[in-house]
Amino acid sequence: MTDNVKPKEFKNTETAAPRNAETEDVQLGPAAGLNASEQTMTENNSTLEPDEIEDDKPESTSDLSSLNSELRTERDGYLDQLQRKQAEFENYKRRTEAERQQQSKRATIQLIAEILPILDDFERAVETASDTEQPDAYRTGIEQIYRKLAELLKKRGVTPIETLGKKFDPNFHEAVLHEESDDHQDGEIIEEYRRGYMLGSELLRASMVKVAKA
Repeated sequence: MTDNVKPKEFKNTETAAPRNAETEDVQLGPAAGLNASEQTMTENNSTLEPDEIEDDKPESTSDLSSLNSELRTERDGYLDQLQRKQAEFENYKRRTEAERQQQSKRATIQLIAEILPILDDFERAVETASDTEQPDAYRTGIEQIYRKLAELLKKRGVTPIETLGKKFDPNFHEAVLHEESDDHQDGEIIEEYRRGYMLGSELLRASMVKVAKA
């Protein structure tokens, strides 16, 4: 039988490396767990002055206040331009409407002025028919036409100018003859040759009259 031989126990001859206290202190410091570049950035940032850190902010309060002031000024400028344009447009509308009404009035005056001689002819026809022995149907027809035409003009604002017994007024009367008369005052109208007409306050044509003189 063989003897039980216990194997020899081998001791680890390698000795542990001595612990470096300085290395442990660095690794356990503030930059522990960071790589070299990150640790460098951290150290650089820690050296910045407080004023330099404030400058890195996107915008300061004074910058925002200045920007708001500029925007308000620009807004007020646009608002002023808009109000001016609106006022100009309103003035243009009023001016255009006034011009349109003036043109319409001028056209109406011109048309009525051209109709007045026809009215004169009907007046003379009525007087002639009354003075002569014309058939009643003829005289009645002339009178009806004259009356309808006069009523139409009256609806349009046309009114005759009063003359007989009135004081001569060069604004409404045209003196074609002066005649001495003891029965009338000086400047009194004693006869009408052609009737004048007004359109509202607008003179269509003056009356042609005979005026007495002392």
